[in-house]
Amino acid sequence: MALSAQDKILYVANKLGLSTLGNMQGSTGAVYDVDTDISGQIFSSASRHQNPGVTNITENQFEVNEALLVENIAFYVKNAAGDALNFQNVYGSAAVLVYDLVIGNKRVMKDTPVFAAGSPYTFANSGVISSGGPDAALSLYSPRHQTFMEGAGILIPPQVQWYVDYRIFDVVTGATIAATDETALGCYLFGTRVLLNFNTTI
Repeated sequence: MALSAQDKILYVANKLGLSTLGNMQGSTGAVYDVDTDISGQIFSSASRHQNPGVTNITENQFEVNEALLVENIAFYVKNAAGDALNFQNVYGSAAVLVYDLVIGNKRVMKDTPVFAAGSPYTFANSGVISSGGPDAALSLYSPRHQTFMEGAGILIPPQVQWYVDYRIFDVVTGATIAATDETALGCYLFGTRVLLNFNTTI
């Protein structure tokens, strides 16, 4: 029998001694942030941003009764004007993003590649490719640089800090590609989020 997202959240909560999590409601949720410091880390400096155009969190840890079961991790680029751009269109089709997801002091994902173009498609969703016409701009900005979690995903528990470490390389030369202020990398984590405790909020 497959493990559901809710089962995994409750299992981890019980192991952590968070007995009230079972009384809460889970719904889809997402957190996002942009590495405006060009530090190679996303989410670790979210508390300094306080700008919904850059991030939707005030710190990189959840409150006592919050958790996020990550089912999808996606990357995008923010330019100096604040527009979200396609990773391949900025860094080129020879670029590969390699990242680690760190929760607490543990790397739960290590050296995970997301290719700007080409195979393997399990790491790069090619999305819709438009040759022009009225939908050209839409397909240009469509999210496509993602990692999909198989099974029940990865849980970020309450009151534990998390962040994403990343590096960008040229797959042809092996050289590191440096990010700039005009091409700051953003990331969002999407999945099932525990939000409300009905015992205290109704």
